[in-house]
Amino acid sequence: MSNQALRQSELDSLQYIATMTNELVQMAEASRFPMISYLLGMAYAEAFDVLRGARPARHAQLSGNPMHPKAHPKDNHAQPRTA
Repeated sequence: MSNQALRQSELDSLQYIATMTNELVQMAEASRFPMISYLLGMAYAEAFDVLRGARPARHAQLSGNPMHPKAHPKDNHAQPRTA
């Protein structure tokens, strides 16, 4: 999806994310946290790529942040535990 298909609020969010992650990369580098710097740099690169239209803005069938997966209606039922 090109960035022209994004709403202005989404473009604004991407710009803010890119700006803030770039600043955080600089802070992490100054504090000598290389892994944090790397991960933040990847987030910056992704936001920047979407802004310039080099990557699709949305990926079908992805849940987003693996730390905050979306709940699926089928997952709301208790499952029996197996040993």
